[in-house]
Amino acid sequence: MKKRTVGILLFDFVDVLDFAGPAEVLSLTANTKAEQLLTLYKKHLLPTRPFEVFTITDTGRPIKTHSGIKVEPDYSIDDCPELDIVIIPGGPLRAVQSVVKNKKIIDWVKEHRDIEYICSVCTGALILGETGLLNGKKATTHHLALKVLQAKYPDIRVVSDSKVVHDSNLITSGGVSSGINLALYLVKQILGKAIAERIAKTIEFGNE
Repeated sequence: MKKRTVGILLFDFVDVLDFAGPAEVLSLTANTKAEQLLTLYKKHLLPTRPFEVFTITDTGRPIKTHSGIKVEPDYSIDDCPELDIVIIPGGPLRAVQSVVKNKKIIDWVKEHRDIEYICSVCTGALILGETGLLNGKKATTHHLALKVLQAKYPDIRVVSDSKVVHDSNLITSGGVSSGINLALYLVKQILGKAIAERIAKTIEFGNE
């Protein structure tokens, strides 16, 4: 099975868990139980891992997250590698509204309309909504932004009772930690239920 390249879009004031959760899940996913154990032991990720995760900004310059943490991206949208999966995290509404107005970013997302999956986490659904790709499709977002998403993009069939909503090649998820649910869902879709359950157990997600 081929390795999927995953590009996570970053922008100023992005919420850390929105992108770090999916990045950790996908980066630490392994094909076998033995590789999973090696992943926890070795300092460097195995070359056989099924997902290669990159961070991307519009300019390639570092950004500052909502919590003030500085992050240096791997690429700009002009020089990033060919992607199989795009993940659009969210942040406070003012930050997301700034991204929505960034034509370069919106056009870049639209250019990826035919890749394997385009995903959003939390209020990242508003960015994805601006592309028009969600028109006529089901989608979700943070519970406090559901009405905003529906009002701004009335052609979207907004879902309020599911953490992960999959329609066509578009997958949206609820608020913040739901990005982990999204990533586990991706693993299940691509690699199967057993591997998804193993990585969930490895990161102790959902355990009491």
